[in-house]
Amino acid sequence: MESGRTMSTQSNPWPKKLARTARGFAAHKAGVVLILTALTLAGCSHGAPSSPASAPDQAAGITGKPVKTAKVASQVWTGAKTLTADAIPSLELNVILKVDGDVQSVLKKRGEQVHKGDVIIELDKKDVLRQQQKLLYARASLEEQMAKAKKDFTDSTLELTNNVASTKQALEDATKQYNRVLNDYDIGQATEEQKEQLETGVNQLQRNLQTLEQKLQTLRSTNPLAAIEYQMRANEIDLQDMEVNLSYYDVKAPADGLLTEMPIEEGMTLPRGQKIGVVQRQTPMKIRAEITEADLPLVQGQTDLSYQIPGSADTYQGKVTYLASAANIQTKTYTLELEAANEEGRLKAGMRVQLLLADNGGQQVIAVPSDSILREDGEPYVFILNGDHAEKRTVKPGRSKDAMTEISQGLQAGDTLIVSGQYQLKHMEKVTPGE
Repeated sequence: MESGRTMSTQSNPWPKKLARTARGFAAHKAGVVLILTALTLAGCSHGAPSSPASAPDQAAGITGKPVKTAKVASQVWTGAKTLTADAIPSLELNVILKVDGDVQSVLKKRGEQVHKGDVIIELDKKDVLRQQQKLLYARASLEEQMAKAKKDFTDSTLELTNNVASTKQALEDATKQYNRVLNDYDIGQATEEQKEQLETGVNQLQRNLQTLEQKLQTLRSTNPLAAIEYQMRANEIDLQDMEVNLSYYDVKAPADGLLTEMPIEEGMTLPRGQKIGVVQRQTPMKIRAEITEADLPLVQGQTDLSYQIPGSADTYQGKVTYLASAANIQTKTYTLELEAANEEGRLKAGMRVQLLLADNGGQQVIAVPSDSILREDGEPYVFILNGDHAEKRTVKPGRSKDAMTEISQGLQAGDTLIVSGQYQLKHMEKVTPGE
C-alpha cells in the first residue's frame, strides 16, 4: 500500500503544478503593483502641478541651508575713533599751451619742484621773432614819417605866419598911400585913375590877407599828423600783442608746486590748447574725508583735528577749512576738508591718513564679529536674516579690535546677523537658523 501511494503521488503531477502556479501568480501580482505604483508616481510628477515651494526646496534643501545668527546691538567701544581720509594737493593747476609750436628744449622734468614763473619748456620762436622784427621796421619808418610831417607842419605854419605879417604890412602901407592920393584927388592934385589904381591895390591886399589868415587858422585847428599818429598807435598795439605772444613760447609754471603729468620731449610738435603737465601745490596739503551722520557730531564746531600718517606713531594737526552743511545725495555723507602744513613733505598726494575724531573711548557703536564680514571685488558686505532668507547687505567697516569690527554704515541695532554658514550663501537664498 505504501508503495502504491508513492507511485500514485509520483504519477499525479497536479499538486506540484498548482504550487508553481500559485507562486507565479503571486510574483506577477507584485510586479503589477510595482508598475502601477511607478505609473501613479510618474503621473503625479508630470500630470499634477507641483506645490510652489517644492522646486526651491528641492534645489536648496527642504529646510534651507543651516546658519547661525545673532542680534546686532549697540555697544561701548573704547579707544580712539578714527576715519580714513585722503591727502590731496591744496591747489592743482593745468599747464596749457596758448600757441602752436615745436618743442625746442625741456627745462623741467616730471616730478621736479617748480616755482611760479619757472620756464618748463621752450617752443621754437623763430617765426614770431621775424614778425616782431617786421613790426619794429614799420615803427622806425613811421617815426621817420612823423619827424618829417612835424617839420613840414612847423615850416608851413611859419611860412603862413610870415606871409600874413608881410601882407598886413603891405596893406598898411598901401592904405596910407591911398589916403594921401585921395586927399590929393580932393584938391585936384591927383587923377581919378591914380585913385582907382591904389584903391584896387588895397582891396587885393585885403583879400590876400583874409585868405592867408584862413589858411593859418585851418592849419592850426586841424592835425595833419593824425594819420601817422593812428598808424603808430596801431603799430604799438601790434608790438605789445607780439610781446605777449612771444611770452607764450616760454611755457611757465602757473604756481609753486610739484610738476606732474609731463610727457613732453624735445622735437615734439604741440597744438594750442594741449595740456602738457599739472602743477600740484603740496605746501600746504589738503585732507578730505566723508563723514557719516553718526560721526558728524564729533567734528561739528571743531577748528582743528588730529591725524596720523601710516607707519608713524606721530600725531599732527590740521585746520578745518570746510564742513558740508548738507549730505551728499548719493553717499549720504558730509564732506570734510582740512588744511595741513607740509613743509617737510610728509604728506604726498594720494596718501591715505587716519583722522582722530575722538581721542578717548566710550562711544556707542555698532560692532559685529569680524569673520561675518565678506568682500566681493573689494566691497564689504554681510548677510542678515530676512524672514527665512539670507539678504546681502553692503556695509562700511571701521575700527577692528578683539575679533570685532565697527560698522559705521549699513547695519542698525535689532538686525539679525548671520554669523556662521555665510560663506556659501547667495542673496535671498533660503536658510534655516540654528542655535
